Amino acid sequence: MPGGKTRIGILGAGCAGLSLARKLAEINGMDLMLADPLKPGERRDHSWGFWQTQGMDDAFAMARKHWHQWQIITPSGRAVQKAELHPYAAIESKAWLTECRLKAVKSGADLRRTDIQSVRKTDDSFILETGDGEITVDQVYDSRTPTLPEGIMLQHFLGWEIETEHACFDETTAVLMDFRCDQSRGIHFIYVLPYSPHRGLVESTMFSPKPEDDKFYENAINQYCDKILETGQYRVLRRERGVIPMGFLSSKDPALPSIGGNGGAIRPSSGYAFAFIQKQAESIYNLVIKGDSNAPQSPHQAVDLWMDRIFLRVLRKFPAIAPRLFLAMGKALTGDTMALFMAGEATWRIRLKVILAMPKWPFILALAGMGKHENG
Repeated sequence: MPGGKTRIGILGAGCAGLSLARKLAEINGMDLMLADPLKPGERRDHSWGFWQTQGMDDAFAMARKHWHQWQIITPSGRAVQKAELHPYAAIESKAWLTECRLKAVKSGADLRRTDIQSVRKTDDSFILETGDGEITVDQVYDSRTPTLPEGIMLQHFLGWEIETEHACFDETTAVLMDFRCDQSRGIHFIYVLPYSPHRGLVESTMFSPKPEDDKFYENAINQYCDKILETGQYRVLRRERGVIPMGFLSSKDPALPSIGGNGGAIRPSSGYAFAFIQKQAESIYNLVIKGDSNAPQSPHQAVDLWMDRIFLRVLRKFPAIAPRLFLAMGKALTGDTMALFMAGEATWRIRLKVILAMPKWPFILALAGMGKHENG
């Protein structure tokens, strides 16, 4: 690494902060400091989904389970996608964050439980004001949660990992979206990760500007287990809940290099972030190796962000056609091309297949309104 030892401060020790620390820990002599107000284990446990694409081999090796087949289901039909090269996988957040933390500590990283009150830049360093006093670092990466614009589209969900009386899960096939549920409050679907015939994650997920109370999601899960899965009696082993912004976010502090959701890692049209955070960590690793202090670039291609902006406009204006859109996409692509499209690795041929599969008039209307600034 040119210029000798560099002290790098990472603000936040969630997925983005720890994934970056894990990657930078591979550099000999790296001097890392992570600041976060939470103790390890205080964050809620989640299942993070991703496809096995370029750069995801380490996470794939730690995945709890993977599937070479998945479905998108609506009341009018279903798309079954099969992948040979790029299976879908689920990793437990606790497992990934623990592995990242251990690797960072082994490299000598300084993990501090403290809140960042302010950051000021000098000519050659950053001064972090914390509850424990000042910390000086040569470079900083900010993964703190950005302020969300009012009215932004959200992906909000509540899920239960359950153990069932009957062998009701097909463990060979994940369900990415099943729209056979209550659509009265917005775009709503059930997500199912089958771990075994008797065990799986069943999640009620919505796209809308406002989260619902827990009872709404719980009723949806109960009805799905009763009417669709026909589980019989079951017990809840684990609960997870979350809210992911779907839009174009401004960083918490534009003067600081930002990562994770604060640095645009969340794919606006889907809420997927885990794989894009790993891409971002890899790009920063390459910058640090070169002694380059530039801010990391977006992990998304510009054309994909343009398509996402249009897609989000359509979802906002015509939420009732969402099941039709996702089903059309599922039927237009194979499992492998779907994986590449969702992971930001699509070719123009794949993008064209998606575009041609969509109904034309909602997208024409969305394009007509593209001049007005909005967050999706």
